[in-house]
Amino acid sequence: MKIKKSYLLIIILALIISCSNPSTNPDNNNNQNTSSSIKAVTSGVHTIQYGSQTSEIDVTDKANLQTLWLALVGGQTVYKAKDYASVSGNFDNNANYYDNTDKVNIRTKFIECIVCEYNSKKYLAAVYWDNKNTMPSAYRLIIIDETGTEQAWYGGGSDESVIPDENTQWTKYDFVFGYLKEY
Repeated sequence: MKIKKSYLLIIILALIISCSNPSTNPDNNNNQNTSSSIKAVTSGVHTIQYGSQTSEIDVTDKANLQTLWLALVGGQTVYKAKDYASVSGNFDNNANYYDNTDKVNIRTKFIECIVCEYNSKKYLAAVYWDNKNTMPSAYRLIIIDETGTEQAWYGGGSDESVIPDENTQWTKYDFVFGYLKEY
């Protein structure tokens, strides 16, 4: 009887210890070496990815970055899935985004372009202000990866007059924002 109680006690202690140690989430944004972390690239000439295209560019050349972004998303339809059967919204020629349910009011307003490193690649990224924000952070960071997938992060706070900078901590959404057919 004593042996059974000892085994039972050991099992209970093992369960308590294993349940009390939080598991490590590989997508935890506090770890800068994860697949969801993104960081600003603030200087130098780099080859950047934007959609299926690449370009070698000085990352401080904001006008050139904006030209590339407008050429990528301007006038584009955004689809809910890679089969391109269902539309979620569209970008106007100024890169502002409209939901399919409201084609009159801008959902997310284009602010500026930056270059970010994500998954060991440098991407053209755009900063947006979400006009229908329900979170403490109304800024969005968007990239269009080499498969036409619209990846997104949130961060930067809820004051529209304070534009995020290279020190902004971005948190990746756990879903894809959409897909472009032509990228």
